[in-house]
Amino acid sequence: MTPKIYQRLLWGVLAVSLLLIGGFSVAKWAKSDARHLEDFGALPEFSLLDQSNTPVSLQHFEGHIWIADMIFTHCGSFCPTLTAKMLALQTALKDNPDIRFASVTVDPRHDTPDTLRAYAAAHHADTSRWTFLTGPTPAIYTLIKGGFHLPLDSVGGDQRVPIVHSPRFALVDARGHIRGYYNGEEPEAQKKMLEDIGALQNEAGQ
Repeated sequence: MTPKIYQRLLWGVLAVSLLLIGGFSVAKWAKSDARHLEDFGALPEFSLLDQSNTPVSLQHFEGHIWIADMIFTHCGSFCPTLTAKMLALQTALKDNPDIRFASVTVDPRHDTPDTLRAYAAAHHADTSRWTFLTGPTPAIYTLIKGGFHLPLDSVGGDQRVPIVHSPRFALVDARGHIRGYYNGEEPEAQKKMLEDIGALQNEAGQ
């Protein structure tokens, strides 16, 4: 082997080694930089009714990543925006059937299962994935205030008093733990939720 050929071989080996080292470093950096969502704690057990008057508990969502919001069907403020964004999520995730959605009414006196079923149909909800929940006022309060840690007032009270509730969505992982909150009135809410759903799916894959 001539010195010139030997030198070329040496440079080739060095170049391959640098590429391998560089690839390992990038992979290591990417893994360490992977987003890990904060854990806001587990939801409590609950017992509510869906739009078909079927009992629903936390186990209904077990094994599924899901998004929840709080609305009422005759709301004239931001509820229509939340429902429109939930519908957009349903459409964006149409090829990902394991993702579920839940809308909890904050006016259970008015929003019976029949009312919720009509509301779901009017808003093109796929009720095989998107559940509308109602139930006794104390159970609604416990789930939203004690479970999701979101503000709520005047549920089932004097109809002259406005219902005060949160415009936030909550992201729940497959173990029933809250992993994110998103202001439904913000334009970037849907994008953030889709990104974080992807992060949870990656986390589950790991």
